Amino acid sequence: MNRPSWMVEKLGEAVTKHSISAHATFVGEWFLPSEEGSEQRIAGTLTWSSEHASLELHKSLVPLQGAVYGDEIQTYPVIHGTTIESQYITVLNALRTNNNFSFGPAGVNQSERVISSWVVIGAHVTEQTLYGEVRVRIPGLQMWLSRPSIKQTVLTSEHGNALTILYEIGPLPEELCEIPSQRVTLGWGIETNHSGDQSTDISVRSSGWLRVKSSEPKPLEWFINQVGKATTLLSLLAGSPMSLDAISAKIVDYDVNLEVLVALRADQHCECKSLHEFYMLRSGLGVDFRDVFARWFENYETVGMPSQLALSVLSSEKLWLHVEFLSLMQALEGFHRATMPGLYTTEVEYEPVRHALSNAIPSSVKPDHKDALKSRIKYGNEISLRKRLDALADRLALPLRKMILGGDGNVPRSWVATRNYYTHWDDASREGTLDGPGMHRASFRMRHLIRALYLDFAGVPQEAILRSLVNTCRESQYLIQLNNAEVRRNHPGAQVTPLMQIGVDGAGSSGGQEAE
Repeated sequence: MNRPSWMVEKLGEAVTKHSISAHATFVGEWFLPSEEGSEQRIAGTLTWSSEHASLELHKSLVPLQGAVYGDEIQTYPVIHGTTIESQYITVLNALRTNNNFSFGPAGVNQSERVISSWVVIGAHVTEQTLYGEVRVRIPGLQMWLSRPSIKQTVLTSEHGNALTILYEIGPLPEELCEIPSQRVTLGWGIETNHSGDQSTDISVRSSGWLRVKSSEPKPLEWFINQVGKATTLLSLLAGSPMSLDAISAKIVDYDVNLEVLVALRADQHCECKSLHEFYMLRSGLGVDFRDVFARWFENYETVGMPSQLALSVLSSEKLWLHVEFLSLMQALEGFHRATMPGLYTTEVEYEPVRHALSNAIPSSVKPDHKDALKSRIKYGNEISLRKRLDALADRLALPLRKMILGGDGNVPRSWVATRNYYTHWDDASREGTLDGPGMHRASFRMRHLIRALYLDFAGVPQEAILRSLVNTCRESQYLIQLNNAEVRRNHPGAQVTPLMQIGVDGAGSSGGQEAE
């Protein structure tokens, strides 16, 4: 893209200081690119929230004229702005939401409000602008990467008394992951920020970054899609939402960092405060994490849509129990449809059957009823949900299946019965369905099953998944409780290792207890 030299000179060096989850306000003058050199600049305020950007203009960029019916649609591919702090701002893909009229001694004035999901800070760009790389900050990534950026050394005297504590805070080299077929390079890094006077007070905070670099120029949205692939797998591995909270980008041929604000579908971020809260850390994979991400990117298109459904359900909280159960079932079915065959016989072999069944429909059947029957016959070659779930379970080794599903490691028939009843509401199929507590326990096991299937698909060894199921994160601990309770319920005399042993310290004490 050709840009005048004055624009390049004024871009300057930008530091990512705006979080996409935090509110921000930009006051300035706004105009359309076609009005770049004119005096047509309109005062207004751009307000950013995690949901969208809202630009309130004192006048309309394109005033309404002639007959006005109220259903006029006005879109702006690009709006440029210059703030009172001398920042360049670009609003992309904006939509007018209302146009207000005011009448007074000065005549008629049309104010305007537009909204958008894309804001670029630091340059006047267009929808055709191409970028060479995008860098995003992901809360929790610095812990997940298992690369301590702060090291502590305690120096002691000969008598064991502490003399000095040394803190080593050094830069860590970026770890690169090449994905040749996608012509993409992922760069994983950790950086530290210092504050305080560094004499009497100092504070150090580390953060994890993911850099996506393309071997050929790409639009901004393409880079955000690549980031979404990576954060999807990160969230499945971590057992916690790993959404980004800050974005910087570089225009092709210009080594300048621009800030980007984009409204994401979910703005949940990792809240893990210690390594023990993660489902699986990079150090627990058992293989090079770069190989896992490379394989995920290579095969992502196969599971792109169902993985988003799965992640949405896994990240959701306070869903109505029945909705959660049915959504998890749909996520499992989606994974099967994306990765495994789902027909009883080949389409060629089924065609005579379909033809015969369709022709057997009596002519007395009404047309709409006949169409409904033909639709059922059309999909009659697809295997049942029960077979799909059994096939999914068979992808996992028996020890892993037993840990996730409980019992003998098979998918309980009650899962299918419950799904069928709450889908069709047929009283005849109500027998064998789960009650509320049973549905809750089944949903929890399904969550583990979905996660295990996707991680196995990405190339994570099943032994590593099994180890994660017995670690200290909340989800794994609850699964252990479910399995212990099931064994004690079905086999009262069985020996089960307790989670902890609580005893009283001393007879007749005032209640001092200790957990062993």
